[in-house]
Amino acid sequence: MGFVGTSITKEDAEVILTSLVKAYSVIPSQLKQYIPTLELMLETIPDEARKYSLEELITLLAWAAKNQIVI
Repeated sequence: MGFVGTSITKEDAEVILTSLVKAYSVIPSQLKQYIPTLELMLETIPDEARKYSLEELITLLAWAAKNQIVI
């Protein structure tokens, strides 16, 4: 069993979480109050998205951002 009951190793979890914290830390503190929490954003992921890989979702969202469908 991996980190917190997943197949993710502790080492990979540390890299993933550190990267996320680093990305979030560059957001000015006065803007953070307007950004939904990660927990809330994850809760709103529709069931339809759960059948695709993370790589596929990243590709879709990157395309949507590039085409100004989502900002």
